[in-house]
Amino acid sequence: MSFLPTAADRGRRAALVMLVSLLLCYGLAAVGVMGWPMLALFAVFLAGTALSLLGLRELRVAIPVLVVLALVGISLGSPGDAWDPRSIWLFHAKRIYLDGTLYAQLDDYAPWSHNDYPALVPLLMAAAAGLLGHWNELLPKAVAPLLLLPALLLIAPGLRSRWWVALLALLLRVGREMLVNGYMDTLVALYALTAVVLAMRLRGADDSRRPGDIVALALVLAVLSLLKNEGAVLAAVVVGSVVLEGALRERRLCWRVLLAFVVALLPLLAWKTSVAAAHISNDLAGSDLQSQLLVRLTTDGGSAMILKRLLLDEWMLAPLLVLAVLWRRVLQRPLAAVALLAALGYIAVLFLVYLSTPQDLAWHLQTSAVRVRQPVVLLLFLAATVAVWRADPAAPATPDPR
Repeated sequence: MSFLPTAADRGRRAALVMLVSLLLCYGLAAVGVMGWPMLALFAVFLAGTALSLLGLRELRVAIPVLVVLALVGISLGSPGDAWDPRSIWLFHAKRIYLDGTLYAQLDDYAPWSHNDYPALVPLLMAAAAGLLGHWNELLPKAVAPLLLLPALLLIAPGLRSRWWVALLALLLRVGREMLVNGYMDTLVALYALTAVVLAMRLRGADDSRRPGDIVALALVLAVLSLLKNEGAVLAAVVVGSVVLEGALRERRLCWRVLLAFVVALLPLLAWKTSVAAAHISNDLAGSDLQSQLLVRLTTDGGSAMILKRLLLDEWMLAPLLVLAVLWRRVLQRPLAAVALLAALGYIAVLFLVYLSTPQDLAWHLQTSAVRVRQPVVLLLFLAATVAVWRADPAAPATPDPR
């Protein structure tokens, strides 16, 4: 695999180092190898962050690197007081750190902590504590914003400075305190956007593909599927949108994208096999889905309440309005069409999940809708900006003079 000696490509190399090392770290833990080998790979992951600093001379690399480092600094200097990070990710991380095994949560202790969730990020948090030598919530919590960096660096070669300003402003606006509190939702959203860009680059003509694009896509999809349960569903929606749009537009099967997806799902499949062997399920799968769905479909206000919480927001309506006005451009530009198709597909998934939830619907929407719709916001942003600016971040990289 070769890389051109540009700042953007050095950033891309750093991203690949980070993704490969964290997945190797997870692979070692999955087969029971903990201790210094796992910590050594986590140190390589951190070294990838240092490697990204070599690209600071170019603005499109400097912007994401400096923003992520600032978020890491804020996370290190602020306590984590949110329920999800403390009771799920940090709780699982502390159990891994104390028990010395990736599968600590599979005894199903404290089932409210979603013991079926993949343990990639908790493992990395536990590794951060291992390097420190004792458990401390601040350093493990900072792993979450640091994981933004590989995804941002992988799309850097195709983005100009104005893209970065808009994308990072949107990330900061929709992520807000979730970016530094240890939440996974903004990570899921960003990795989904990155997967769309990489998949479309891989689907493109031969001169738009780069060596290692299929590996980069597989790595991103693997991490996306291991962030939380929603990540695997979103990965399937993204790949399905790319393949479907390609079949309709170009009358061909995107076998490279499908291959990357199949390979990427192998770690998740191994995890879910272990979860099933431990007889652990989540609250949604363990409930009466059909009855809950039928009741809410036939109850006045159920569907309307869901659509209102998911769609009635300026960050959802503004790009939808732009896309409605520029619908011809959207149809003409494959990346815009795929991003819109993926956004609509994931909205449909969320609608069905809320219709089927065993929890009180109003409470469930109030506590999660703003978080889980973040992927839709970023995908709609991608579709709208491609339509408005006539730009294509999936196209071959060009020098950015600004």
